[in-house]
Amino acid sequence: MLEGRKQPRTATRLLVSIFPIRDPRLTDLASIENLSSRGARVTTQRPWELGSHVGIRAISGAMSARARVVYCQPVAKDFAVGLDFLTQFR
Repeated sequence: MLEGRKQPRTATRLLVSIFPIRDPRLTDLASIENLSSRGARVTTQRPWELGSHVGIRAISGAMSARARVVYCQPVAKDFAVGLDFLTQFR
């Protein structure tokens, strides 16, 4: 039997920049679809490598975090990317 999520997710729409930690110049615009204290699902225009470490930063405001990509799935013309936060998104 599958376990449910340990942390509830909140549906939200927040624009963020997402970038590989190893090269922050390769920034992409993303939209957070849902958010919890442990992770987020974002929609972005390009695929992200499973297991890669990324940074995210809110376009408006000072919130930011580091995360690990746990999945990347094509959705229409975009990609849905699951992020597991390595630092708090604040």
